[in-house]
Amino acid sequence: MTTAAVQANGPRRRPRDRKQQILVAARDLFAEHGYPSVTMAQIAERVGITAGALYRHFSNKAVMLEEVVNENFAVLHERNSFLDYTMAVDSAIARLADRPYLADFWAHELRYLAPEHAADIRRRMSAYSESFLPALQQRRSDLDPGQQRMVVWAMQSLLSGLGRRALHLPVATRLPIVRAALLALPEARLAPTGPEVVPRQSFLPVVSMRERLLQAAMEQFAQRGYQEATMASIAAMADVTGPNIYGYFASKADLLRAVTERGTHGLWLGLHQIFAEAASPEEAMRLLVVNYSELVGPWAIVLEEPSDEDDVQQARRSVQREYVAEWEALLQQCLPEVDAQTVRVRVQLALFLITDLRRMPSLRRRENFETNLVEVIMTILLDPVAPSA
Repeated sequence: MTTAAVQANGPRRRPRDRKQQILVAARDLFAEHGYPSVTMAQIAERVGITAGALYRHFSNKAVMLEEVVNENFAVLHERNSFLDYTMAVDSAIARLADRPYLADFWAHELRYLAPEHAADIRRRMSAYSESFLPALQQRRSDLDPGQQRMVVWAMQSLLSGLGRRALHLPVATRLPIVRAALLALPEARLAPTGPEVVPRQSFLPVVSMRERLLQAAMEQFAQRGYQEATMASIAAMADVTGPNIYGYFASKADLLRAVTERGTHGLWLGLHQIFAEAASPEEAMRLLVVNYSELVGPWAIVLEEPSDEDDVQQARRSVQREYVAEWEALLQQCLPEVDAQTVRVRVQLALFLITDLRRMPSLRRRENFETNLVEVIMTILLDPVAPSA
């Protein structure tokens, strides 16, 4: 460009909101593909700048993730201040409805933060959840402390339904259904929490090397994420020497396929048995909740993990559609007066809830955790009150 042209047009200036544009692009890409799969070049391309320009704002991808998380989780500073439960619910919905990434970042991306930063986010989330305790106590003064904790964490899971990617509906559509579930939640008839139960250690190791590798892969994918888990770490957990693992699985992608198929087969076998034996739709619904809760464990977390394996993703979507459709059809039999869209969202919220609450060792270790988890889910699923828009 000539000097005259520069004088006529003025020097090119970076937009004032360039850094914010970068953070939005990074947030979207992390949510779509998972933090490990996203490159700085992809973020720069999404914004429409060069990689060099990107590095003027952020020295590396880890710094960018930290800022994305800080910005999106800043809402946790706004603790609940309402004693009325309904007002507390409506206030939380108003604050969270326009933050669609919190749940997916909480589930999948916090593990990639520095340990002290991730621990700080978890402390803030705990404090935010506990700020709802006074309102819950006003509604249900009979609940013991463990029951209260389960309900307020269930509230956070339900609130996350406002933005979870797996719910392919506009926020305006899902909002009244989520709100109705939140208002029904305190009506759950919970058993006393009971003492903490020490998990029993298995003293009968599986002989099959293939089975040990499948179990280790499931746990590694759930704990570290598919991208960060390695064939070496899986082999070490399974007590299998490195080269031997390739005699059973040619790659990590093959292990992911096998883990996905294993969990899927277990769920379908349970469903067929329940449908054959249950005396009513309501009994079948309860048994299905129990069966899913018992089987999912780490497998459900793996099922939600972002993956670049297209065939695995397609298989997951197909399985989820077919399996969830069975839940929806069954729930529709239980509640013929409730519209199909409400049924669909309730089922998704229930499946999220099971996975979310089982992720929390402090809840899961309690004696009556399974009983109370089933009661919470059934309360939301079978709520006879249809939500109003």
